[in-house]
Amino acid sequence: MLQPPVDSPSRPLSIMTNASNADEVHSGVAWSKNVDHENAWDDLILTLDGGGIRGYSSLIILQHLMHEVAECERRLQEEEGPIGTQREFKEDELLPCHYFDFIYGTSTGGLISVMLGRLRMTVPQCLELYREVGHNLFGHRRSILPLATKYRHKPLEQAVQRIVKKYCKHHDGNCDGKDWHPWEVDEEVNTSSSSGVGDLKPLQTERICQTICLTATHNGSIDEAYLLRTYDHRYVQGISPDWVTQYNEGADKLRIWEVTRATSAAPFFFKMLEAEVNNRLVGFKDGGIRENNPSYAAYSEHASLRGEDKVPALLLSIGTGRPDETKDGFASAQDGFASTWPGPFGQSKLMKKWAEKFAVFKNVLIKYTEGEEKHKMMRTLAKGEYRWYKRLNVSTGLESMSLDNWEKGMWTNPDTKKESVVPGGKTLTRMEKATKTYLTRDKEDKEYAPPKVMLAQTAERLVRHRRAREATKEQDLMRWQTHMGQWLTGTLGEEDKMLVR
Repeated sequence: MLQPPVDSPSRPLSIMTNASNADEVHSGVAWSKNVDHENAWDDLILTLDGGGIRGYSSLIILQHLMHEVAECERRLQEEEGPIGTQREFKEDELLPCHYFDFIYGTSTGGLISVMLGRLRMTVPQCLELYREVGHNLFGHRRSILPLATKYRHKPLEQAVQRIVKKYCKHHDGNCDGKDWHPWEVDEEVNTSSSSGVGDLKPLQTERICQTICLTATHNGSIDEAYLLRTYDHRYVQGISPDWVTQYNEGADKLRIWEVTRATSAAPFFFKMLEAEVNNRLVGFKDGGIRENNPSYAAYSEHASLRGEDKVPALLLSIGTGRPDETKDGFASAQDGFASTWPGPFGQSKLMKKWAEKFAVFKNVLIKYTEGEEKHKMMRTLAKGEYRWYKRLNVSTGLESMSLDNWEKGMWTNPDTKKESVVPGGKTLTRMEKATKTYLTRDKEDKEYAPPKVMLAQTAERLVRHRRAREATKEQDLMRWQTHMGQWLTGTLGEEDKMLVR
């Protein structure tokens, strides 16, 4: 059941932004500046759509956001003075986990959410690894046989374990790559946390950035949405409104590599992951089957945590490119189904019609139009995009790109600035150009403002929250230290930063 947010009685809609000028309210300017000590720790949420290789576009959008964050940090530090010590804000070294409290992701968006939130990586690090993983996965097709999985799942598992081993901040360089996904796990407990609360600590006030990956569990002929969290969550009567979607509770005791496999096991692309949950074997499939755009799941979960009187300070939804709205999602190459059948047979009208019926019946087809429908729903619930809800999604240029597109061609290395022909180069260049064109567009298109304005306003809001939070250190030092990763190893350390190994 959908339910619009109830505006906080302390902040009625007319004065929620403390602005008397209606133009400032509806232009988003007032919202971007409205941060004080009272709302400093209100939730800042990021959600990332699924989309296979097109998740690279989401990362480029995030890279531009962090550029704006760095610019705003330096500007406010100069105009309003530093909070604490003077800082150097280098955009390539900023950690998104210092600016967001919850990062949700579906499919490859889930992989990105794990890298940004659970492993606390920078965006450039994620971009580099995304290119590497993209080549290892989609550069080596396994099979073109009907109903066979196109790619081997082992390279993904191995790649994630290498990433965990390299970027883990828990073990001071001695990580084996098999870390648990939940932050707090009793190593002596071998069962899933969903069977009890004793082996995982609940979400604390002095929280660290949390990661939530959407997947789907197969139950007979029905695929159900399932959340893989880094924290233990319960739907508490009296806090959680009746209208929220009650997903599974708890934080399942799975390894990070298992979680990324679970959220990205797209049917006919990768083999389904089977893992023990609550003392039973569960099959996990790509979360895009049920909720390719996780923004409403994030909104619903927020209400179940904070109550319906609290809206997020920010819910930023990032897509992987709008679909071709003239198609239904089945006939185009992006559907991930008909394209798995070889030759003209897979393109025949009869085959497509059978595939459509089979996919709907089995719930195995990712409908990219669903992502935009969820966006329209969220925009209605938030009463527009000029306040706490925003979506950034490339409007043109990626409509026909398939989930596993990986074409050889010219590409410019961002580090060396040299252009050369490389595997996947044509694919990467196309996504980079389409995303840059979208982000530099001067006019709005179905938005309240052009994307570059939305980026700048979002960045300012994030920066003002970070500064306001740092200013609360005297009242609650532990909360700030936890948020900044100073207790990751179990003992007090320095604020975590870009890790280079």
